[in-house]
Amino acid sequence: MRKSKKIKMTSPKGIAVYPHLSEPNRRFDSNGVYEVKLKLEGDEATAFVDRLKNILDDHHTTVSKEMKKKVKRADLPVTEVIDDEGHETGEVEVKFKLKAQFDYEGKTVTQRPVLLDAKKNPITDVNVGSGSTLRIGCEVFPYYTATVGAGLSLRCKVVQVIDLVEYGGGTAGYDFDDEDGFEAVATAMTDEDTGDGVEDLL
Repeated sequence: MRKSKKIKMTSPKGIAVYPHLSEPNRRFDSNGVYEVKLKLEGDEATAFVDRLKNILDDHHTTVSKEMKKKVKRADLPVTEVIDDEGHETGEVEVKFKLKAQFDYEGKTVTQRPVLLDAKKNPITDVNVGSGSTLRIGCEVFPYYTATVGAGLSLRCKVVQVIDLVEYGGGTAGYDFDDEDGFEAVATAMTDEDTGDGVEDLL
């Protein structure tokens, strides 16, 4: 099957849901995956999802012609948001992801999303948490497998952090005051403690 042309898109502004953008998620993949769900609403969200649907329509038609049969059509990486009472809210969550490491032509390639602030300055020392307002620059990657069918994945390449809510390591959202009592002694971390970071494909 011929190689698909890269399609670049930029999402509307949305709210981050369970982001792993500063460090990859290794829970289900030991190589790590950078990922985020972006909650979107309104006309811009509708236009964004409609464009994805059109790209998938074209891809599905092309694959079916090449395979000389109608192949399965995978779901878009888009879900309707449902409230606690089981009603649609009118919002959607769009899933973006990027493999932190993969093998290509005999070499191991590492990659990570580029993080930018609201003024498009590169940032590296933030831990983006749920509730942050983001825009995502992605590559739309059409794929086909016999089991899943013709589908799209959205590779998270650039993230603009417009309003940052930093991940608090499990303490965010709880109400604590300073108290007299136990105090931990801060220990400076060396370069050996922190290790090297990872730095475009797949």
